[in-house]
Amino acid sequence: MCCRGPWSPACSCGCCIEGLPVLARWIVLRADGLRSRPRRRSLPIRKPDWRKPISCGACAMDNPENNAQLDIVQQRWRDITLPEARRVLLALAEPLSASALISCSARPTAAGAMVATDCGNVYIKRYHASVRDACTIHPYQRYVAWLAGHGMNVMPFLPFDAARHRGADGCTFTVGSYVYEVCAQAPGEDRYAHALTWDPPATLDEARGLGETMARIALASRGFDEPRAARPDPYQNRFGLFAAGDFDEEFDGWLDARPSVRRYLERTGPDWRRDLEPYRAYMRHVAPRYGELPESWTHGDPHVSNMLWKGHAPSSVIDFGLADRNTALFDLVEAIERNAIQFVQIMDGQTDACRSDVARAIIEGYERLRPLSDVERDVLPWMLPLAQAEASLNWIAYFVDGPMRDEDADWCYDTAFNAHAAWFGTPDGRRFLDDVRRAL
Repeated sequence: MCCRGPWSPACSCGCCIEGLPVLARWIVLRADGLRSRPRRRSLPIRKPDWRKPISCGACAMDNPENNAQLDIVQQRWRDITLPEARRVLLALAEPLSASALISCSARPTAAGAMVATDCGNVYIKRYHASVRDACTIHPYQRYVAWLAGHGMNVMPFLPFDAARHRGADGCTFTVGSYVYEVCAQAPGEDRYAHALTWDPPATLDEARGLGETMARIALASRGFDEPRAARPDPYQNRFGLFAAGDFDEEFDGWLDARPSVRRYLERTGPDWRRDLEPYRAYMRHVAPRYGELPESWTHGDPHVSNMLWKGHAPSSVIDFGLADRNTALFDLVEAIERNAIQFVQIMDGQTDACRSDVARAIIEGYERLRPLSDVERDVLPWMLPLAQAEASLNWIAYFVDGPMRDEDADWCYDTAFNAHAAWFGTPDGRRFLDDVRRAL
C-alpha cells in the first residue's frame, strides 16, 4: 500500500508497488528485468483461412524476439494481389488499368497497396466486412472531401460506377466480404514509413511542423457538421466516454452498444471496476469542462507516419480511417501522445522514454495558427492519460471479431488500457505531465 492509501495518480511517494494495479506493477517488474503475465487467458480462437496474413515480405516488420509491443502492429490480413487490384480499379467511375504493385501495407487493421496505373499511382485499401462496412466508411470519406475543399492537402477518394458494378456505393466497392476504397498517391516523402506508433519525429522543427498541421486540420474542419455515426464500429477513435459526467451509467450503455467487448470482459474476467480507478482522478478534472469545447471532426491518429513530408513539415496528411467527431483539442492531445511518449520502450522497462521537448514543440507549432483557449489549456494535461482509454477498449471488438486473436485483445486491455494509463502515475509520467503544463 502507498503512504497515502490505495494507489492513485496523485501518489508521489515513488516507493510503493503493492497498491498499484496489476499492470502498473508489471511495468516496475519489467524495469527490473522480470516478465510476468497477470492472468491466464482463454485459448485463441481458431481463425478461418481468409484471416491468415499473407505478406509480400518486404513490408513485414522484423520482430525476432516476439516482443508483444511489436507483434500488435504486425500485418493481420493477406496482401492485395495484382489481379485483385485490377478488378477494383476497373470498377471505378473512371476506370484505371493497374500495371504493377509498388508496395504493400504491413499494418494490422486493413490491407493496403500502392499500385501503378496508366494515370499515375493510386492507393487501394481493403477492409473486411466483419469489422467495417461501407456505411461506416462513408462519413470519414466525406470528411476528407471537405478538408480537400478547404485548403488541406489530402487525397479525396475516387467514386465507383454503381450503374455497372453491383457493390459500388459512392467511393466504396463491396465484393463479397471485402470493402475497398481508392485514392491517388499523396505528394511528399514517406520518410516515416517504417516508424512505429509512438516513435517521435526526428527533429523539433518537424514536431513544430506537425503541430501546425494539426492546427490547420482543426481550422479546416470548421463547418463540417456531420454527426457521429449512431452505430459503433471498432475503428472509431472517440473521446467522450471518459469525460462523461456519470461515467458508470455511461459505461454500462457503452458496453451494451459493444457486445463483443462486454463478452470479452465477461469471458476473461478482469476486475475492470478496479482497473478503472486510476482513470477517475483524471476524469474529475476533465468531465466538468470538456463539454464546454465545441465539437469538431478529428483525424484520430496523427502520428508522423500518417504524414508525408517536405522539408521540416508535412506536405500531405493520409490515413483518416480513425477519424470521428470529437473536439479539436483531442487531435492535439493525440499528437502529443503518439509522438512524445515512446510507449514501446516504456513497456519494455525504459520508463523515462518520453520527450517533453517534442510535446512542447508540437504545442508551439499548433498555437502559431490556433491559440488554445483557457478551457483547453486547463483540460489538456488531464486528457493525456485518458486519450486512448476508450479506443483501447473499443479495439477489443476489432481483434475479437476481425483477426480473431485473443492475444491481441489481451494487449488492448492489459497494455493499452491498463499499463499505459498506469505510467502517467509513475514519477516519469508525472514529470512529463508537469512539463506539458509548463508548456501551456
